[in-house]
Amino acid sequence: MTHPGTPATARCVGCGRLLCDSCRQRLGVRSYCPDCARRIGAAPGWGAQPPGRYGYPPPPSPHGGAPGGQPPYGAPPPRQGYYETPAQPPPYYYPPPGQPYSGYPPAGAPMPYRPVREIMYPGATWGVGEVVLVFFIAFLAASAVGVALYFALRQWYPDSPTMANVLLIFLSSVVLYFFLLGGTYYSVKVRHNGKLAILGLKARGLGGGLLYGIGLGLPIFIGAVFLSYITQQLFGPQNNYVSRSVTDVSSGYSAVLIIVLFITLVVLAPVCEEIFFRGYLYPALRNRMDRQPAMLINGLLFAAAHFEWFGFLPRFLLGYGLCYIYEKQGNLSGPITGHALYNGIILLLALLSI
Repeated sequence: MTHPGTPATARCVGCGRLLCDSCRQRLGVRSYCPDCARRIGAAPGWGAQPPGRYGYPPPPSPHGGAPGGQPPYGAPPPRQGYYETPAQPPPYYYPPPGQPYSGYPPAGAPMPYRPVREIMYPGATWGVGEVVLVFFIAFLAASAVGVALYFALRQWYPDSPTMANVLLIFLSSVVLYFFLLGGTYYSVKVRHNGKLAILGLKARGLGGGLLYGIGLGLPIFIGAVFLSYITQQLFGPQNNYVSRSVTDVSSGYSAVLIIVLFITLVVLAPVCEEIFFRGYLYPALRNRMDRQPAMLINGLLFAAAHFEWFGFLPRFLLGYGLCYIYEKQGNLSGPITGHALYNGIILLLALLSI
């Protein structure tokens, strides 16, 4: 043994001599004494442990390399057989003087903390794209049926275009809502195995929703009338298909047609549209963004889905306000009540020719 009294930590694979940490030379995973290391062609001091310390890693050096002028720790062994060492040892990180050794370069600036977004509607696992797909499939299917209904009603009521128009509005609305609610049911119940309560169809909060719908429905209607007035002043008066039909009905006051329009605009439209736009679309938006962006996008999509540019701003305000009611109550009774109140007042004013 080269240093008597020093604990031996290895045995030379060449001559079998016991080695301490001071005279031990590592070549790969093998240990050699200094004499055997020189015989096989190793550089002087290659792989030696620093004196006074046991084990790895070596202490930091102010000269950028390992102590004693040795190559940086972690460099590959010298040439042996078919293996060759690179011309320059790979760089290895040594911390500045006085800093603890970590073996890794210092980390960069920490990423800014982003809190996990709270899922407001845990059961609404469907996405916005799925909702849009359901709408377009329902719209295309209802449009095809509506074209067939148009020609059929024209033949059945050749002398009563008002009757044909009102029935077309009613039947085409029924067909559209059938496909919309059918697609919604398939998405929620079949595809995502959810409950209808996820859509806001529940008894809890029913009374509060009704009060919210009545209390906020009137201000929403007043704001929508103001936006309609501004639009009319900018672009002139416009009459769509439904408005012309209501005007024709008001001139004759046919009780049957008035009831049909009431069922279509005040019952079917609020219930079916609120189930789809507030109960089905809004949770998908709200789970992915904050409240204000979700309400704005929902209002924009609600207005755009009516395919009428003249009433876009009033319907956008209506959709935004109904989202606010649903956000506050979590029950569709509020949006349905506000929507029915809005459509009912418009129908009443149209019948009175105001």
